[in-house]
This record gives sequence, C-alpha cells and structure tokens, in this order.
Amino acid sequence: MKRLLSFLPALILLAACGGKGSDKKARLAELKKKETEISAEISALEKELGGTSEARKAKLVVTSELKPEKFVHFVHIQGRVDATENLVVNAKMPGTVMRILVKEGQTVKAGQLLAETDASAYLSGLEEARTGLNFATTLFEKQKSLWDQKIGTEVQFLQAKNAKEQAEKRIATLNEQIAMTRVVSPISGVVDEVMLRLGQPASPGVPNNGIRIVNMSQVKVRADVAEAYSQSIRPGSDVTVEFPDAGKTVRATLHYVSRQINPMTRTFGVEAELSPDPSYQANMIAVMKIVDYSAKDALAVPINLVQNSEEGNYVMVAETKGSESVARRKMVKTGKTGTDRVEILEGLQSGDRLISVGYQELNEGDLLQVK
Repeated sequence: MKRLLSFLPALILLAACGGKGSDKKARLAELKKKETEISAEISALEKELGGTSEARKAKLVVTSELKPEKFVHFVHIQGRVDATENLVVNAKMPGTVMRILVKEGQTVKAGQLLAETDASAYLSGLEEARTGLNFATTLFEKQKSLWDQKIGTEVQFLQAKNAKEQAEKRIATLNEQIAMTRVVSPISGVVDEVMLRLGQPASPGVPNNGIRIVNMSQVKVRADVAEAYSQSIRPGSDVTVEFPDAGKTVRATLHYVSRQINPMTRTFGVEAELSPDPSYQANMIAVMKIVDYSAKDALAVPINLVQNSEEGNYVMVAETKGSESVARRKMVKTGKTGTDRVEILEGLQSGDRLISVGYQELNEGDLLQVK
C-alpha cells in the first residue's frame, strides 16, 4: 500500500500532462489550417501582381545614358627607336689602320677625318708619277713648239701629247687611291662605337670593322606588323608611341608603310618620325598603338557590361514601365573591341539607359531603384 501511495503523485502529474498535450495538438491543427488559408490568399495576390514579393522588390542600380561617340581601335606592336642616320663608316680600300682620330661619344661633322690606313705605297707611287709627268710635260711642250713650226711629224706630236695625258691620269688615280685610305664621316653626328684597332687590317663592307656614327637629330620608330593588318594600316595613320623605359608617351603619324610582305615572317614594316629628344636611344623599345579603325558616331559600351548567354551577347538596360523602372535584356551584335570599350553594331540605340552598376544579378523584368 505504501509503494502504491508513493506512485500516486506521479500518476496524477502524468494525467495532467496528457491533458495539456491534447490541447496543444488541437491548437497546432487550428493554426496550420489558418496558415494554409493565408498562403493561398498570398499566392492569389502574387499571381495578380505578376510575380513573387521577393522578385518585385526594387533592386538598386546605377544607369548611364548611351550616346554616340568616337570609337577607335588600336593595333599594339612592339617596335624600336632608330636614328634616320645611323651607319658604320668603313675604309674604302683594304689596309692596315695607322691612325684613329676620334673616340666614342665625340661629336663629328660631315666630311671630318675619322681614321687613316697605310698609304705609303700609294704616296711612293705618286712621287714617281709626278716625276714622270714633269718629263712628259717637257717633251710635249718641245714637240708642240716644233710642230707649230712645221718641224717633225704629227705622230711625234701625238705621242708626246699622249704620254703627258697618261701621266696626268696616273696621278689622278693615285690621288683617288690615297683618298680611299682616309675614313671620312659622311654625316654629322656622334661617334657611337669605334670598332677599328691600330695595326689591324681594315676592310670595306664589313659591319664590325668600322666606326659607327649616329645622328639622333632625326629619329624614327620602326616596327613589323602582321600581314592581317595590311589593308587597314596606311601612311598617315595615327599612332601613339609609348616608351616604357623612358616613361613617356607621344603621338605621331605613320610616314612609311612597306608595300612588301616579308615571306619568312609574313609581316610588313612601318615607320613613324619623332621629334628629337635627349631621352631617345637607338634600339630603345617602343610600343606602337596604331589606329587601324575608327568611327565618328559609334555606339560603344564598357566591355564588362556585355554578358554572354546561349542566345548570344546581351546588355542590361533600364526601361520605364508606367511609374516604375524595370530591367530589360537586349541582345546585341558587337564589332571591334578597344582597350576598355566595345563597339555595338546592332541591338542598342542612342538614349538607351545602360545599367552600369548592379547588372550582374538582374533578371528580365526585375523592378529597379535607379540611383
């Protein structure tokens, strides 16, 4: 009996809890019924409004009006700086170098003597030829005097005249040969490199056997362009030249475009003249941005605004629908791509409001809050 009495409070408590649980279940069933009714009403209202409440929540975006602009497309080519007058002066005749009269970095003028090779053999021959000329001249004058007096024969007179002329020609030839032993600068400029050495032979036509003279008062930048641009690049094309090492940019025009395609590299040469500048050095790297296409009144948009889909490229624009602004997807046909903008050939028109910020997560018909 005592054990039964000890379990009695627990039984009473369990019965009480069981009663409360039944009330909660009934309440829960009642709330779920109301939830179903409310959800049905919400769905009906959303259907009438044309979308869910989440989709109709206005999304904050930034727009910009599309306007015609000048669109330019560049071809980027690495070139090099070159002096208009940059050459190696060689000896005109083989010989041993006897004197070098200039040093690297020295300024020279056109016609200035740079070096000399051994001319001793020619000088000796010149002395002998002068002696022979004096003798031939004396004989000619005497023979001419006799011939004027009708003394002697015409053959004797002609032989004396021929001997004198031959002696004169020999002296002229020796003088020309002596002149060829003198290495003379044909241009004004700066001695960039002296490749001759005293006592060593100098040879004509050998690139590394002379004295390099560079005239940087007339400078050009030169590059080789791929054959694919041969029809779009012409003399007079605008070009922007960047010098990475000098940290400067200049504008110029192409003054020369080669009409020949290199069969080995499939490229053609282009050149642009530059104004003199102390910072320019021969063979300095220069990046040429050549204009190969331009349109005066083009429609262009930032490259990042053009998105891709299975149907093609598109951009998001904002359109007014009643008192609201909504997102619209417009399919576009793109043209040339510039540094940061792309030309739009079809799909957009002037006055369209491009969504420039917040376009990534937009869908067709989304309600917009335009900032």
